[in-house]
Amino acid sequence: MTDNDTPWYTQFYGRDYLEALGPGLTNTAREAEFVVTTLALKPGDRVLDLACGQARHAILLAQRGIDVTGQDQSADYLQDARAAADKHGVDLPLVNSDMRSIPFENHFDAVISMFTSFGYFASDADNRRVIAEVSKALKPGGHMLLDLVNREWVIANNQPAERRENSDGTVVLERRELNLETSRNHVTFTFIDRNGKRRESVGHQIRLYTLTEVIQMMTDAGLIYESVYGGFDSEPYAPSTRRMIVVARKDG
Repeated sequence: MTDNDTPWYTQFYGRDYLEALGPGLTNTAREAEFVVTTLALKPGDRVLDLACGQARHAILLAQRGIDVTGQDQSADYLQDARAAADKHGVDLPLVNSDMRSIPFENHFDAVISMFTSFGYFASDADNRRVIAEVSKALKPGGHMLLDLVNREWVIANNQPAERRENSDGTVVLERRELNLETSRNHVTFTFIDRNGKRRESVGHQIRLYTLTEVIQMMTDAGLIYESVYGGFDSEPYAPSTRRMIVVARKDG
């Protein structure tokens, strides 16, 4: 069941996301290490994990003494994040807010956006607004790290359908509709449990941006583009790399 009046990201980021993509989230420690190294983070630095979800990166950063705040639109995920922070004994302030509204100004040394948590909105203006809000929240000289799936890789490797099975026996059917006119990738899911019961998911509808477009949005928001990587081993970005990780600095 889906609700056409409710944004896809409100519907998808809950049980559906965890069943569809959760089993593949196995490289969190390497990703967190990349963030620390690339941004030269040190204990006491203030970092915002934007669209933090259940705080899988935020907790690892906090364990290093970094002053992390998590922000997400899902109250359920933030409840999970709070439980995880308590379990690991770290302080993790949490903000329940849409990423188009970041309630800080000149506050953070870095803002990170991981695992393609960008391009969610129907209008480019709203997606640009996210970067403008990040710029506002950063201290002068602070950095934004934007981790995206590489649009060029998606185009070259697009498959209309995929079938996989989770460890609990749930079969996941993934269907993809890549629209090159709008540069949007609409991915829907069907879940089939061990008893054969089917459940449909609205999935995600993400605007895929080129590197040129991302750099321009950052520039328009007062950020200075510094570098781009093709993955979490700091490999050079290329059309063949699965990730496009863009780093920019706030002027001043």
